[in-house]
Amino acid sequence: MEKSHELELTQMRKSVEKLGFSTEKYRDPTLMRFLIARSMDTDKASKMFVQWLKWRSSLVPNGFVVESEVPDQLEARKIFLQGLSKTGYPVMIVQACKHYPPKDHLQFK
Repeated sequence: MEKSHELELTQMRKSVEKLGFSTEKYRDPTLMRFLIARSMDTDKASKMFVQWLKWRSSLVPNGFVVESEVPDQLEARKIFLQGLSKTGYPVMIVQACKHYPPKDHLQFK
């Protein structure tokens, strides 16, 4: 990684901490996505990162999807597991046309 990128990453981490959030769980490539999206402007990237953290915490409050929810989706025949990719990641096919969101938005989360 270039020295200018390291400097911008450090500035972004400090800026996020000033906004009251932590970047400890996130590595440099994740933060670089936000810097690149905001043309390496650390203030804008920090604000975007904080908004993303808030959105993520509201969508997945526990930080992960509960295992009991996965079989329900598999039984509905919306999602199919297809094994592993060449690099070892799970491959999943999702048929979005079969998904009908419930009226209760909290259940959808």
